[in-house]
Amino acid sequence: MILSTVAAIAAVLAQGTAAETAAAPAAGDTTQLAFPSLRMTTLTPTAGARLEAASVWGGPYTASTGETVTLFLSDAYPQDAATPQRWVEFFVSLTHGPELADLRAYILPLREVQTYCGRQALACYSPSRGMLVAPGENTTVDASAEGIVAHEYGHHVGAARNNAPWDAVDYGTKRWASYLQVCARTETGEFYPGDESQTNYERNPGEGFAEAFRVLNERRLGLVESSWSIVSTAFQPDANALALLEQDILQPWTAPTSKLLRNKGNRTYTVATPLDGTLLVRAAAVGKKTRYRVDVTAGGTTTRRTTSAGGSIATRATVCGQRTARIKLTRTSGTGAFTLTVSTP
Repeated sequence: MILSTVAAIAAVLAQGTAAETAAAPAAGDTTQLAFPSLRMTTLTPTAGARLEAASVWGGPYTASTGETVTLFLSDAYPQDAATPQRWVEFFVSLTHGPELADLRAYILPLREVQTYCGRQALACYSPSRGMLVAPGENTTVDASAEGIVAHEYGHHVGAARNNAPWDAVDYGTKRWASYLQVCARTETGEFYPGDESQTNYERNPGEGFAEAFRVLNERRLGLVESSWSIVSTAFQPDANALALLEQDILQPWTAPTSKLLRNKGNRTYTVATPLDGTLLVRAAAVGKKTRYRVDVTAGGTTTRRTTSAGGSIATRATVCGQRTARIKLTRTSGTGAFTLTVSTP
């Protein structure tokens, strides 16, 4: 997106406060609530089905960028052209990829949001349906309506990204999660991916990722930054985290990188593993009488396998915080060579 377009969108957002306040159905719906007691939730299948049958208006809208955003608003809001267009321009202003076309956003008064998302919810999102539900006006002293929407769109980004063998919507995107050591810190009990219970919500990396996404976009767009109140400060992003998060959106990780090696005799390789994920090692012995023993060490765990004569083996290991892995090949019989294929996340 060109800078002039971003500036134009920012101007529209700055002008939208009065229009959105006017759209509020009643004074009781804009009460400034205390934020820490409320949280974002996952939209359940039953609530999603009810929402699809709800009395709302809207549909596909075309933004100034030419992109299409599917947006619905509560019947409690006046059916004007300005309110939906403001939200459409906000969505396209967020750092995004093609996942925007799969979004269905519902902008409702808080009392209706909580009908679908839960009594203690500010907003919610359904990964399976691509449905985002959020309030159309400021409802808390600690977060703007735009900040809440940005948080929920962060979940939509996560749902559309690949962080195999984990779900990005729970762990965060590949580079961001690797930088924050989400896998390793989950294993030690510091993080709880996908756990939206009251006890562990603030240590859920999926929520931490969505909050970091909010910060990225509030700073990009020059918006007032919402309070960092609902998740642990362990997720609070520094410049590197924000840069990696943005890269995950604009240039997402899609698949492992493979490298083919050929050699013979006893060899040891140290392989860089800059990202967490699955390390796959395939070794084949060349020659009918040749066998190789293959030791793969990732972290503190070593896996040992031996090829059959002239055969091959495949070994998987999980890269979880360690930034190198060691592969040792020992020829146990014959005089032949080997081929080694290493796939790293």
